[in-house]
Amino acid sequence: MKVLFTGMGSNHCNRPSNTTFFTVLSDALSEIAEEVVWASPSLSWTKKDLDKFDLIIFGFIAPTSLSANKIFGALHLLGLMSDSPKLKLVVDSPQMWQYKNSVNALKRDAGILFTSFYSKREGYAQAYENREFIELAANNMDAGVWPQVVYPSMPWITSEKVSNILGFVSSEDLLGINLDANLINPEPPRIGRRDLWAVENPKNSWLSELEKILSFPRIPTKTGRKTDDDYALGVLRNSIGLIIPPQERKVGTWWNYRMFQAMNTGTPIATYWQDTYRFDPSWAALAYDIEDYDPAARQMLANSQRSSYLNAIPQREESLETLKINLLDSAKEKI
Repeated sequence: MKVLFTGMGSNHCNRPSNTTFFTVLSDALSEIAEEVVWASPSLSWTKKDLDKFDLIIFGFIAPTSLSANKIFGALHLLGLMSDSPKLKLVVDSPQMWQYKNSVNALKRDAGILFTSFYSKREGYAQAYENREFIELAANNMDAGVWPQVVYPSMPWITSEKVSNILGFVSSEDLLGINLDANLINPEPPRIGRRDLWAVENPKNSWLSELEKILSFPRIPTKTGRKTDDDYALGVLRNSIGLIIPPQERKVGTWWNYRMFQAMNTGTPIATYWQDTYRFDPSWAALAYDIEDYDPAARQMLANSQRSSYLNAIPQREESLETLKINLLDSAKEKI
């Protein structure tokens, strides 16, 4: 079986060096498929070209966002394969709240993509001259015709909530996939940590309020504009804990690779407790309380968070079997 990975952003077409849900999905499918190919969507692709693949994993981000730099080839593919069970959309944006307004804008008028603002995007000139399948994709969105949509499942996230956030697909057409057991591989406990926080997304409005009651300094897990897993790992190993803010616009606590780096390094996690407290009490720990813990208590908290998370998700072999049934086998059965 041959699988194509592609989508709207560069990180869906050329495998990035850092870990994302898309790369985790690719690694898992590589274990059960014969071949996995990453490629940029092209306006020259025909349905015959795409029919060579048994499964198409398509990274779907807000179509009008700046990061959707492969938008024209991507929409061309959506138009070509709109009725194919091989096509699976993956929503993996770190800014989930953008989907609703962006999709609605495209549904109202696909012509917004052919303004000067988008003229520097790859394939613009060719798309401007031949927009048949791009307009078909937009019309399908307007008619509510969507492929199955895959999202990164977590113990506190439901399909109903994801459907409400996205605003364009029903919960019945969503498929939550959890492959996180593949990411959890604990290191030996560390000593000599510094009194500082590792912080993801330091400009988040929730974090701005939280900072007013914290005593320890905060170090971003990202350096400059570049996301670097190795840099973040170093920060985590030397911190008392990781603060993961919820996404803006009431989206809540979403999938983030930093969580698994924290679990592996024995680093406790503080996030929006209203999202996670029903899952397990250890995930409701407040940041200012963690500051008062001694190193042993922080280590116990980190261990409890990791254990409760692992107990709540499918283990490695089970997750691969689920992936095979819901993606590979289902695509074959419906063809």
